[in-house]
Amino acid sequence: MSYQHRIIVAFSLLFVLLIIGTVGYSVLEKNNPQGEWGILEAVWMTVITVTTVGYGDMEMGNAARIFTMFLLIGGVGLFVYCITITNAILIEGQLLSFFKQRKMLRTVEKLSNHYIICGLGDTGLHVLEEMLKAEASFVGIEMDEERLEHLAETHDFLSLHGDATDDDVLIRAGIERAKGLVACLSRDQDNLFVVISAKKLNPSLRVVSKAVENNSPDKLVTAGADEVVLPDHIGGIRLASGILEPHLIDFFAKMQVSRQTTRFAESIIQPDSKLNGITIEEANIKEETGLVVIAIRSKDGTYIYNPSGDLKIEAGDALFVISDQRQLQILHKLTEDTR
Repeated sequence: MSYQHRIIVAFSLLFVLLIIGTVGYSVLEKNNPQGEWGILEAVWMTVITVTTVGYGDMEMGNAARIFTMFLLIGGVGLFVYCITITNAILIEGQLLSFFKQRKMLRTVEKLSNHYIICGLGDTGLHVLEEMLKAEASFVGIEMDEERLEHLAETHDFLSLHGDATDDDVLIRAGIERAKGLVACLSRDQDNLFVVISAKKLNPSLRVVSKAVENNSPDKLVTAGADEVVLPDHIGGIRLASGILEPHLIDFFAKMQVSRQTTRFAESIIQPDSKLNGITIEEANIKEETGLVVIAIRSKDGTYIYNPSGDLKIEAGDALFVISDQRQLQILHKLTEDTR
């Protein structure tokens, strides 16, 4: 039987004992020369007997004294048992929480090339779920301890309780070894602090930030954010597209749901790759992977859609494809992308 079941049974028996004691004293002291005992006197006598406080016997009769002895024998043991079980649950819960937190911190200390999610509110929750779908290595930081505990019960992920604007918290999350950071706190000024701190602690870190106000993106980019997203703006575009291009939105939505099998992905050509300096046709990407390159982002940031076969690709170019995990791994081997 678990501690929770034990304490329910113990306190239920204690409640029954309280009722028995109250009724017993009320009946036995009905004809007390000092006056009939009411409910209050009976409850009072039962409580001080079971807890062994013992303020006196309130001039009770012999029958009530005998009843008290039996009440002491059964009640004191039960009362002590309830206290013991309660303490055990509290201590066990605290110990489990302590050891769980210690284990999580040790796991975080071993992470590298991972992502950090700052803020697990409404926006952060969606980021968290996408990270889980992509099986990415990440750490979530949340200030609201109650919300963090709720998310930990429903999602399996590494987390830290703390203020993401605090450098010490970011360091504990392994920001110096991290690959990327998402700042999705509820206030733009907090996201601004996170971006500044993140870039100071790890200048090579890729930082994506949420923005609430329309005038905030420029400030966040100036502070060091590599990309800024306005959720309300994106949501408005999605709503309009849902009316104007419903089948296209349905296509993206279904791919998003099944991203564990098929999804949009990119692979960046590395200097040592055999694809460096040759054309798409010469690369034989479709023959090697079964994939079609639908777009290329050149190293200067220019996007080329539906690239022709005679287009020369070089180190730093990102190839965009629709692939499953196996195909993407094959493509990564060709590009030498080690992510």
